Amino acid sequence: MSKPHVRALLLVLSAAAFLLTLAGSALKNTVQVYFVPMADTFGGSRGALAWATTLFAVTVAVASPLVGAIADRIGGAATLAVGTALSGAALVGCALAGRLWLFVAVYAVVAALASTMLSYVPLGVLVDELFRDGRKGLMYALLTNGAAVGFVVLVPLWSWLGTWASWQHVLLVVGLAFLFVLAPVALLVARASGKVTSADADEEASAQQTEEPVRLSFAARFRLTARNGDLRRLALAMFACGATMAFIDVHFIPLMHDHGLGHTVSSTAVALLGVFEIAGGLLAGWLCDRGRIKAVLVSAYAVRGVAMLLVALTPTGTVAIAFGIVFGISYLATVIATTMWAARVLPVEVRGFGMGLVWTVHALGTALTSELGAQMADSTHSYTPVTLGCAALAAAACVLVLASRVPAAEAPAASEAPAEQKELAPAG
Repeated sequence: MSKPHVRALLLVLSAAAFLLTLAGSALKNTVQVYFVPMADTFGGSRGALAWATTLFAVTVAVASPLVGAIADRIGGAATLAVGTALSGAALVGCALAGRLWLFVAVYAVVAALASTMLSYVPLGVLVDELFRDGRKGLMYALLTNGAAVGFVVLVPLWSWLGTWASWQHVLLVVGLAFLFVLAPVALLVARASGKVTSADADEEASAQQTEEPVRLSFAARFRLTARNGDLRRLALAMFACGATMAFIDVHFIPLMHDHGLGHTVSSTAVALLGVFEIAGGLLAGWLCDRGRIKAVLVSAYAVRGVAMLLVALTPTGTVAIAFGIVFGISYLATVIATTMWAARVLPVEVRGFGMGLVWTVHALGTALTSELGAQMADSTHSYTPVTLGCAALAAAACVLVLASRVPAAEAPAASEAPAEQKELAPAG
């Protein structure tokens, strides 16, 4: 395949992956918008419904390294294709669930697995596979901004649709669109991506003799990633990222509702969050490609802490808008910088798995804030302790990042690693 054809195909693949991540954001932002009416449908308890989002986060925590290992093995695009089909099944299942326990089961298992397979881990693997010319940070920012555009486009759409259609009907139609429109697109993306990566592999093979790729067992993957101190600190910092993101995904709109701020204010705040998420993400990717990974990550956590302090005040329309802008700047910056940093410290054979472990810790933070915030809202009618706690976690994340060092270059492949690392990588 000629280089002009490869470049054209990369543009098409990037656009399609962006579309899939945009659509995949519906798994979260539909529940975000319809959380209150969903709770009313199933009896009115936010704490009971929050079990769906809490267990969703637990499933993501368990599934992230497994999805990373799958992406390492079959490729990022193929993983996205499976996730797209599962997303359709999950949305249809949630729409048809007539009981709370069934809704929780479908959302917490099927939707969570689908979301993991359409999220940052396989996208990181896809970018690592397709872009090898130093633009990984910017391209990763572009692709992951699909979720940001979902905030801008889909949240107002769900809010508008909710004024004249039930949440069940909205989820059903969206799920059918996933199954019969997006899933075929995802399959085409997987096939085309395979052609690009095969062409790259053939070019490398003709340029030099390479060793047989190292095949790692699950235990070897875990040891090879978990022993890295910098990766452990990055993962702990991502706990704070998950805790604060859960506030957006689950509690922000209910908080606005509690303070008498309607859909216009909350949708505007979330839309602005998405706009500034796009801008902040692109800036973060550009800076990461220029070696400013650590500065980006420290700044992002600091800004995130300021945002949580803002919303700890008595929310007004002005505060909500300011929160959306400030939080949006940091939203993707933490993800992009952490992913680019992880690529520097992990051999290529375990990058998906290692990123998955980082997202496991992230999901644990999400689960904590999801459930604790809902229980706090039910018992005290206040989110203030949770928002202050999130601000403190963001400050701790800054300290963890400052204690780490970004390597000057990416880690070598496991086949090129020192002997002591090769011992951790038995074939199998």
